[in-house]
Amino acid sequence: MSAQKETVASGFDQDAAAVLMARLASWRAANENDTPDTLRWLDRSLIRLVQKFADYHKDDPMSLRLNEKFSLFPQFMFHLRRSQFLQVFNNSPDETAYYRHVLMSENVLDSTTMIQPVLYAYSFQGPPEPVLLDTSSILPDRILLMDDYFHVLIYHGQTIDAWKKMKYHEDPQYASLKQLLEAPVVEANEILAHRFPVPRYIVTEYEGSQARFLLSKVNPSLTHNNPYANEGGAPVFTDDVSLQEGGAPVFTDDVSLQVFMEHLKKLAVQSS
Repeated sequence: MSAQKETVASGFDQDAAAVLMARLASWRAANENDTPDTLRWLDRSLIRLVQKFADYHKDDPMSLRLNEKFSLFPQFMFHLRRSQFLQVFNNSPDETAYYRHVLMSENVLDSTTMIQPVLYAYSFQGPPEPVLLDTSSILPDRILLMDDYFHVLIYHGQTIDAWKKMKYHEDPQYASLKQLLEAPVVEANEILAHRFPVPRYIVTEYEGSQARFLLSKVNPSLTHNNPYANEGGAPVFTDDVSLQEGGAPVFTDDVSLQVFMEHLKKLAVQSS
């Protein structure tokens, strides 16, 4: 039995598995009239997987260690629970049907982007870099580019937005600011030119109304209930310096990835 588990673990593709679970969950949600049953099924499936492939001592959540082949899978499930495939509030039935249809037909790479969007940061500190899909990544002196497949969004942090409104980028002595503002636009246009169906293009800023598209996707490690101390992310994130740099609180009652992982550990190691 142990040999079989090792064989399965060694060949486990967590990206493909996440897409498969997303498609199954979307199908169940569509056929169960979007009841909470789908979320409960998803949670039970994740708990069973962790119980089967993690190493732990009974009733000791701190002892749980998950094989690296499965390390990102719970994170995918966290974002899937919050995605437009399962959370239909504020979407029309037609929009929900469209999102689910596209998920069923695209490849693994595009589908994982739908489940867990990619986020890039542009700043004066260096070249563009991928950053955590987390509130800690929303900093005043950054421009963020988010791609969730259906939307391509450019977000200007508070300081960048203030400089732009004062038109500093139009002054030749601030050419670097102009270049910084143009860089994510070039990348966004590249994505728009090569993707079909064409994503919705959004440019927004700190406290902008359309910033909600970004704030609804990031892990809410900072919320209005906890605006000064970051709860952190999943265990795999704890060595990341960016989590200590602050961020933008999100007005939500959703639990953070850290809380989600803590509950998952407790339920997976229970004796009963």
